[in-house]
Amino acid sequence: MSITFSNQELQRIIAGDPIGVFYPYNLKEYNHQEIDTYISKVVGSFGGIRNLLHEADFNSYGSGYASYVDVFCWKRDGTSTQIDEYETTIDGIRVYINRLAPIAILGSDQVTKHRNGGSSGFIHSHTVNRLPPGDWTEQVESIKKVLDKFQYKIMDKSYLHQALPFQAKIPTILADPPYKIFDALFYWED
Repeated sequence: MSITFSNQELQRIIAGDPIGVFYPYNLKEYNHQEIDTYISKVVGSFGGIRNLLHEADFNSYGSGYASYVDVFCWKRDGTSTQIDEYETTIDGIRVYINRLAPIAILGSDQVTKHRNGGSSGFIHSHTVNRLPPGDWTEQVESIKKVLDKFQYKIMDKSYLHQALPFQAKIPTILADPPYKIFDALFYWED
């Protein structure tokens, strides 16, 4: 069953107000500490997934505010990692766990690391549910089981790619109008 939101619910999320039927999403006002504490339990459960390592960013990329916690997951056995003399490249799955509604998305990403830093990407509406090269069936199913255990719903790509049905000012640097439903749910303001 795919989840959809009313215009009023989308407007609440854009305004930074949580929606949901269980704690901490049922609070009338956003409580950053309570939401992140709950999400940290989800992320901690990823540690029990066989052949999976993960890194979570609870700090909104170091500045501003993200409506989600970004978790990058890769294979523990090294099959998704390539190391050369100057750079390490890691193929993996990025999971966005929403802070304002009990929803999540998954998408492919590649992270590079080198002595001067590194780079990574973002999930966009057209890359939702895209998987990295190789067989990720076991890892994806295990991630989905953890999310389900904590009552998160995985969002449908076709719904997220739809145009936002009303005019809005979304506090994001990741997209420009006209916005998609994705942009109302997964935004970052720097």
